[in-house]
Amino acid sequence: MAIIKHMLGEKVISGFRGVIDFYYYMGIPCARRWPRSPGKKRTPASMAWWAPFAYASSEWNNLSEEVRRTYEELASDTGLSARDMFTRAYMTGLFRNPIP
Repeated sequence: MAIIKHMLGEKVISGFRGVIDFYYYMGIPCARRWPRSPGKKRTPASMAWWAPFAYASSEWNNLSEEVRRTYEELASDTGLSARDMFTRAYMTGLFRNPIP
């Protein structure tokens, strides 16, 4: 990441599309190398998280409205959405069953 003095014009930014990514971070204009996909190369540890993440993502749709509202309350003022809070709780084992 590089901090720049001021954001460039749209025409200049468009000229660097695919090479440099211009963005604001906390109101500060920045630039970085254009993000690239790692392609098909994935670590075994990364691939091990796919199944639990897919399960957590699909289970959000099965939650009752009351439980979703509770997650919305938990997520307020955290910077996370209710769905993100639920997924994080599932993936990290934040809430175990039964809760002591």
